[in-house]
Amino acid sequence: MKISRGLVVFLCVWVFASALGAAQDDLKVDSDHDGLSDAREQALLEKFLPRFQVSRGDCAVKPALFAEGLAKPTVVGRDGTIYGQVTPRVSTKAGEALIEVHFYDLWSVDCGRMGHPLDAEHVSVLLSAKNMESPTEDWRALYWFAAAHEATVCDASQIAVAKVLGADEHGATVWLSAGKHGAFLSESICRQGCGGDRCYGMTPLAVERVLNLGEPGAAMYGAVWVNSSEWPLAVKMQTDFSVAAIARLEQGGGVPVESNAAHGSVKGTIYVANSVVNGMGTSGENTGAALNTANDKTANALATADGNTEGALIKSAKATTGALKRSTKGVGKFLHLSKDKKAEDEPPQ
Repeated sequence: MKISRGLVVFLCVWVFASALGAAQDDLKVDSDHDGLSDAREQALLEKFLPRFQVSRGDCAVKPALFAEGLAKPTVVGRDGTIYGQVTPRVSTKAGEALIEVHFYDLWSVDCGRMGHPLDAEHVSVLLSAKNMESPTEDWRALYWFAAAHEATVCDASQIAVAKVLGADEHGATVWLSAGKHGAFLSESICRQGCGGDRCYGMTPLAVERVLNLGEPGAAMYGAVWVNSSEWPLAVKMQTDFSVAAIARLEQGGGVPVESNAAHGSVKGTIYVANSVVNGMGTSGENTGAALNTANDKTANALATADGNTEGALIKSAKATTGALKRSTKGVGKFLHLSKDKKAEDEPPQ
Protein backbone atom coordinates (compact mmCIF):
# COMPACT_ATOMS: atom_id res chain seq x y z
CA MET A 1 0.00 0.00 0.00
CA LYS A 2 1.38 3.38 -1.01
CA ILE A 3 1.22 6.25 1.47
CA SER A 4 1.15 9.66 -0.09
CA ARG A 5 3.82 12.17 0.74
CA GLY A 6 1.16 14.61 1.89
CA LEU A 7 -0.19 12.12 4.43
CA VAL A 8 3.30 11.55 5.85
CA VAL A 9 3.80 15.28 6.26
CA PHE A 10 0.40 15.59 7.94
CA LEU A 11 1.17 12.80 10.39
CA CYS A 12 4.54 14.34 11.30
CA VAL A 13 2.97 17.74 11.92
CA TRP A 14 0.22 16.14 14.03
CA VAL A 15 2.70 14.23 16.19
CA PHE A 16 4.82 17.35 16.69
CA ALA A 17 1.80 19.47 17.59
CA SER A 18 0.58 16.85 20.07
CA ALA A 19 3.98 16.66 21.76
CA LEU A 20 4.20 20.46 21.91
CA GLY A 21 0.73 20.68 23.40
CA ALA A 22 1.60 18.09 26.07
CA ALA A 23 4.78 19.98 26.95
CA GLN A 24 2.85 23.23 27.27
CA ASP A 25 0.31 21.52 29.52
CA ASP A 26 3.16 20.29 31.76
CA LEU A 27 4.45 23.86 32.05
CA LYS A 28 1.05 24.95 33.33
CA VAL A 29 0.68 22.29 36.05
CA ASP A 30 0.69 23.97 39.48
CA SER A 31 0.22 21.21 42.05
CA ASP A 32 0.62 23.44 45.11
CA HIS A 33 -1.58 26.26 43.75
CA ASP A 34 0.86 29.10 44.41
CA GLY A 35 0.93 30.56 40.92
CA LEU A 36 4.21 28.93 39.88
CA SER A 37 4.26 25.85 37.68
CA ASP A 38 5.83 22.65 38.97
CA ALA A 39 8.36 22.79 36.13
CA ARG A 40 9.43 26.36 37.01
CA GLU A 41 9.80 25.46 40.69
CA GLN A 42 11.89 22.37 39.93
CA ALA A 43 14.18 24.34 37.63
CA LEU A 44 14.84 26.94 40.35
CA LEU A 45 15.42 24.24 42.97
CA GLU A 46 18.06 22.62 40.78
CA LYS A 47 19.74 25.90 39.78
CA PHE A 48 20.18 27.17 43.34
CA LEU A 49 20.71 23.85 45.15
CA PRO A 50 23.24 24.58 47.94
CA ARG A 51 26.63 22.89 47.92
CA PHE A 52 26.25 21.11 51.24
CA GLN A 53 29.35 20.11 53.20
CA VAL A 54 28.73 17.30 55.70
CA SER A 55 30.84 15.40 58.21
CA ARG A 56 32.13 12.02 57.00
CA GLY A 57 31.53 10.60 60.46
CA ASP A 58 27.97 11.87 60.94
CA CYS A 59 26.03 9.15 62.75
CA ALA A 60 22.90 9.99 60.74
CA VAL A 61 24.93 9.34 57.55
CA LYS A 62 23.00 11.57 55.09
CA PRO A 63 19.70 13.47 54.84
CA ALA A 64 16.83 11.00 54.57
CA LEU A 65 14.09 10.09 52.11
CA PHE A 66 10.64 9.74 53.70
CA ALA A 67 7.71 7.51 52.73
CA GLU A 68 4.95 9.14 50.71
CA GLY A 69 1.39 9.43 51.98
CA LEU A 70 2.06 8.66 55.66
CA ALA A 71 1.17 11.15 58.41
CA LYS A 72 4.07 9.90 60.54
CA PRO A 73 7.54 10.75 59.17
CA THR A 74 8.89 7.34 58.15
CA VAL A 75 12.46 7.00 56.87
CA VAL A 76 12.81 5.02 53.66
CA GLY A 77 16.55 5.52 53.29
CA ARG A 78 19.42 7.81 54.28
CA ASP A 79 20.50 8.56 50.74
CA GLY A 80 21.07 12.33 50.50
CA THR A 81 17.57 13.46 49.45
CA ILE A 82 16.92 17.20 49.72
CA TYR A 83 13.38 18.57 49.85
CA GLY A 84 12.40 22.00 48.55
CA GLN A 85 9.74 24.70 48.69
CA VAL A 86 9.34 27.52 46.16
CA THR A 87 7.07 30.44 47.11
CA PRO A 88 6.29 33.77 45.39
CA ARG A 89 6.82 36.82 47.60
CA VAL A 90 5.50 40.37 47.25
CA SER A 91 7.94 43.18 46.43
CA THR A 92 7.24 46.90 46.81
CA LYS A 93 9.78 47.73 44.08
CA ALA A 94 8.43 48.32 40.59
CA GLY A 95 9.81 45.95 37.98
CA GLU A 96 10.93 43.35 40.54
CA ALA A 97 9.52 39.89 41.23
CA LEU A 98 10.59 37.88 44.28
CA ILE A 99 10.63 34.15 44.95
CA GLU A 100 11.77 32.53 48.20
CA VAL A 101 13.25 29.04 47.90
CA HIS A 102 13.78 26.72 50.87
CA PHE A 103 16.01 23.65 50.87
CA TYR A 104 15.25 21.15 53.66
CA ASP A 105 17.81 18.60 54.80
CA LEU A 106 15.73 16.15 56.85
CA TRP A 107 17.57 13.64 59.02
CA SER A 108 16.56 10.41 60.71
CA VAL A 109 18.10 11.57 63.99
CA ASP A 110 19.85 14.45 65.72
CA CYS A 111 22.79 12.66 67.30
CA GLY A 112 24.55 15.62 68.91
CA ARG A 113 24.25 16.71 72.52
CA MET A 114 20.61 16.53 73.68
CA GLY A 115 19.90 14.37 70.61
CA HIS A 116 16.45 13.24 69.49
CA PRO A 117 14.73 11.26 66.72
CA LEU A 118 14.09 13.18 63.48
CA ASP A 119 15.79 16.45 62.64
CA ALA A 120 14.37 19.10 60.30
CA GLU A 121 16.90 21.69 59.13
CA HIS A 122 16.94 24.13 56.21
CA VAL A 123 18.68 26.77 54.11
CA SER A 124 16.84 29.39 52.06
CA VAL A 125 17.45 31.99 49.37
CA LEU A 126 15.53 35.05 48.15
CA LEU A 127 15.54 35.36 44.36
CA SER A 128 14.83 38.33 42.12
CA ALA A 129 13.92 38.86 38.45
CA LYS A 130 11.98 41.39 36.36
CA ASN A 131 8.75 39.42 36.53
CA MET A 132 7.40 36.00 37.46
CA GLU A 133 7.52 34.89 33.83
CA SER A 134 11.27 35.53 33.55
CA PRO A 135 13.18 32.44 32.36
CA THR A 136 15.10 30.44 34.94
CA GLU A 137 18.49 31.77 33.79
CA ASP A 138 17.41 35.36 34.54
CA TRP A 139 16.75 34.79 38.24
CA ARG A 140 19.46 35.97 40.67
CA ALA A 141 19.91 35.38 44.39
CA LEU A 142 19.74 38.45 46.64
CA TYR A 143 20.18 36.93 50.11
CA TRP A 144 20.98 33.55 51.67
CA PHE A 145 19.78 32.31 55.05
CA ALA A 146 21.17 29.36 57.04
CA ALA A 147 19.24 28.00 60.02
CA ALA A 148 21.04 26.85 63.18
CA HIS A 149 19.23 26.13 66.47
CA GLU A 150 16.18 28.23 65.62
CA ALA A 151 13.86 29.37 68.43
CA THR A 152 16.42 28.66 71.19
CA VAL A 153 18.80 30.88 73.15
CA CYS A 154 21.56 29.33 71.03
CA ASP A 155 19.95 30.49 67.78
CA ALA A 156 22.92 31.07 65.46
CA SER A 157 21.02 31.37 62.17
CA GLN A 158 22.73 33.68 59.68
CA ILE A 159 21.78 35.85 56.71
CA ALA A 160 24.18 37.15 54.03
CA VAL A 161 24.17 39.04 50.74
CA ALA A 162 24.44 36.51 47.91
CA LYS A 163 27.10 38.45 45.97
CA VAL A 164 29.32 38.63 49.06
CA LEU A 165 29.20 34.83 49.18
CA GLY A 166 29.79 34.58 45.43
CA ALA A 167 26.46 32.76 45.21
CA ASP A 168 24.08 34.99 43.29
CA GLU A 169 23.85 32.74 40.22
CA HIS A 170 24.06 29.31 41.87
CA GLY A 171 23.79 27.60 45.25
CA ALA A 172 25.82 28.81 48.22
CA THR A 173 28.32 26.56 49.98
CA VAL A 174 26.81 25.54 53.33
CA TRP A 175 28.48 23.66 56.21
CA LEU A 176 26.28 21.32 58.27
CA SER A 177 27.57 20.62 61.76
CA ALA A 178 28.23 17.02 62.73
CA GLY A 179 25.32 15.39 64.51
CA LYS A 180 23.40 18.62 65.19
CA HIS A 181 23.10 19.57 61.46
CA GLY A 182 22.99 23.32 62.09
CA ALA A 183 23.68 25.16 58.81
CA PHE A 184 26.47 27.73 58.50
CA LEU A 185 27.52 30.02 55.64
CA SER A 186 31.20 29.60 56.52
CA GLU A 187 33.20 26.90 58.25
CA SER A 188 34.56 29.36 60.81
CA ILE A 189 31.08 30.45 61.95
CA CYS A 190 30.28 26.81 62.70
CA ARG A 191 32.76 26.86 65.60
CA GLN A 192 31.41 30.06 67.17
CA GLY A 193 27.94 29.00 68.25
CA CYS A 194 26.81 27.84 71.68
CA GLY A 195 24.87 24.81 70.40
CA GLY A 196 27.74 22.31 70.48
CA ASP A 197 28.41 22.62 66.73
CA ARG A 198 31.53 21.16 65.13
CA CYS A 199 32.41 21.05 61.43
CA TYR A 200 35.18 18.49 60.99
CA GLY A 201 36.10 15.93 58.34
CA MET A 202 33.83 17.76 55.91
CA THR A 203 33.04 16.39 52.45
CA PRO A 204 30.60 17.50 49.69
CA LEU A 205 27.18 15.88 49.99
CA ALA A 206 26.20 13.84 46.95
CA VAL A 207 22.55 14.87 46.59
CA GLU A 208 20.45 11.96 45.36
CA ARG A 209 17.39 13.98 44.37
CA VAL A 210 15.54 17.25 45.03
CA LEU A 211 11.83 16.79 45.79
CA ASN A 212 9.33 19.64 46.04
CA LEU A 213 7.31 19.62 49.28
CA GLY A 214 4.74 22.03 47.86
CA GLU A 215 3.00 24.55 50.10
CA PRO A 216 1.26 24.10 53.48
CA GLY A 217 -2.06 22.41 52.78
CA ALA A 218 -1.01 21.42 49.25
CA ALA A 219 1.66 18.75 49.70
CA MET A 220 3.52 17.32 46.73
CA TYR A 221 5.09 13.84 46.49
CA GLY A 222 2.83 12.67 49.31
CA ALA A 223 4.66 14.81 51.90
CA VAL A 224 1.71 14.89 54.32
CA TRP A 225 4.18 14.15 57.12
CA VAL A 226 5.24 17.82 57.02
CA ASN A 227 2.57 18.64 59.60
CA SER A 228 3.55 15.90 62.05
CA SER A 229 3.95 17.03 65.65
CA GLU A 230 7.09 14.88 65.85
CA TRP A 231 9.19 17.71 64.40
CA PRO A 232 8.91 21.50 63.87
CA LEU A 233 9.01 21.31 60.07
CA ALA A 234 5.75 23.10 59.26
CA VAL A 235 6.76 26.28 61.14
CA LYS A 236 9.93 26.49 59.03
CA MET A 237 7.86 26.98 55.87
CA GLN A 238 7.36 30.72 56.47
CA THR A 239 9.61 33.54 55.27
CA ASP A 240 13.17 33.82 56.58
CA PHE A 241 13.74 37.31 55.18
CA SER A 242 12.17 39.92 57.44
CA VAL A 243 12.65 43.63 56.88
CA ALA A 244 14.55 43.90 60.18
CA ALA A 245 16.97 41.07 59.33
CA ILE A 246 17.74 42.49 55.88
CA ALA A 247 18.26 46.00 57.30
CA ARG A 248 20.72 44.68 59.90
CA LEU A 249 22.53 42.76 57.17
CA GLU A 250 22.88 45.75 54.86
CA GLN A 251 24.22 47.87 57.73
CA GLY A 252 26.94 45.27 58.25
CA GLY A 253 28.12 45.39 54.64
CA GLY A 254 26.40 42.20 53.53
CA VAL A 255 28.75 39.74 55.28
CA PRO A 256 27.05 36.91 57.19
CA VAL A 257 25.40 38.17 60.39
CA GLU A 258 23.22 36.42 62.91
CA SER A 259 19.57 36.93 62.04
CA ASN A 260 18.69 36.63 65.74
CA ALA A 261 21.03 38.75 67.86
CA ALA A 262 18.97 38.42 71.04
CA HIS A 263 20.23 36.86 74.27
CA GLY A 264 23.86 37.73 73.45
CA SER A 265 25.12 37.55 77.05
CA VAL A 266 23.29 34.27 77.70
CA LYS A 267 24.68 32.77 74.48
CA GLY A 268 28.19 33.81 75.51
CA THR A 269 27.81 32.15 78.89
CA ILE A 270 26.51 28.94 77.32
CA TYR A 271 29.34 28.99 74.77
CA VAL A 272 31.92 29.04 77.57
CA ALA A 273 30.08 26.34 79.50
CA ASN A 274 29.72 24.31 76.33
CA SER A 275 33.47 24.51 75.74
CA VAL A 276 34.05 23.18 79.25
CA VAL A 277 31.66 20.31 78.63
CA ASN A 278 33.40 19.55 75.32
CA GLY A 279 36.67 19.34 77.20
CA MET A 280 35.12 16.82 79.55
CA GLY A 281 33.78 14.67 76.73
CA THR A 282 32.39 14.86 73.20
CA SER A 283 28.86 13.94 74.24
CA GLY A 284 26.66 13.62 77.31
CA GLU A 285 27.70 9.98 77.66
CA ASN A 286 31.40 10.79 77.41
CA THR A 287 30.94 13.59 79.95
CA GLY A 288 29.44 11.10 82.38
CA ALA A 289 32.27 8.67 81.71
CA ALA A 290 34.83 11.38 82.37
CA LEU A 291 33.18 12.25 85.67
CA ASN A 292 33.04 8.58 86.67
CA THR A 293 36.73 8.15 85.83
CA ALA A 294 37.57 11.19 87.93
CA ASN A 295 35.56 9.83 90.83
CA ASP A 296 37.30 6.43 90.59
CA LYS A 297 40.75 8.05 90.64
CA THR A 298 39.72 10.26 93.54
CA ALA A 299 38.49 7.21 95.45
CA ASN A 300 41.81 5.41 94.86
CA ALA A 301 43.72 8.40 96.15
CA LEU A 302 41.48 8.69 99.18
CA ALA A 303 42.05 5.02 100.00
CA THR A 304 45.76 5.72 100.61
CA ALA A 305 45.15 8.69 102.88
CA ASP A 306 44.83 8.43 106.64
CA GLY A 307 41.40 8.31 108.23
CA ASN A 308 40.99 11.95 109.14
CA THR A 309 42.31 13.28 105.83
CA GLU A 310 40.27 10.71 103.95
CA GLY A 311 37.07 11.85 105.62
CA ALA A 312 37.70 15.47 104.74
CA LEU A 313 38.57 14.66 101.14
CA ILE A 314 35.48 12.49 100.71
CA LYS A 315 33.26 15.40 101.75
CA SER A 316 35.11 17.68 99.35
CA ALA A 317 34.87 15.19 96.47
CA LYS A 318 31.14 14.74 97.02
CA ALA A 319 30.57 18.48 97.03
CA THR A 320 32.64 18.93 93.86
CA THR A 321 30.86 16.07 92.06
CA GLY A 322 27.48 17.50 93.03
CA ALA A 323 28.43 20.90 91.67
CA LEU A 324 29.68 19.38 88.41
CA LYS A 325 26.45 17.41 87.98
CA ARG A 326 24.34 20.53 88.61
CA SER A 327 26.46 22.52 86.14
CA THR A 328 26.23 19.82 83.47
CA LYS A 329 22.47 19.57 83.96
CA GLY A 330 22.11 23.35 83.63
CA VAL A 331 24.13 23.44 80.42
CA GLY A 332 22.07 20.61 78.99
CA LYS A 333 18.88 22.47 79.79
CA PHE A 334 20.14 25.56 77.94
CA LEU A 335 21.24 23.46 74.94
CA HIS A 336 17.87 21.69 74.57
CA LEU A 337 16.29 22.55 71.22
CA SER A 338 12.72 23.77 71.74
CA LYS A 339 9.92 23.52 69.20
CA ASP A 340 8.69 27.08 69.68
CA LYS A 341 7.34 28.71 66.58
CA LYS A 342 9.37 31.47 64.96
CA ALA A 343 7.91 34.93 65.34
CA GLU A 344 5.95 35.96 62.29
CA ASP A 345 8.01 38.34 60.19
CA GLU A 346 6.92 40.96 57.73
CA PRO A 347 7.31 40.13 54.04
CA PRO A 348 10.44 41.52 52.37
CA GLN A 349 10.16 45.04 50.98
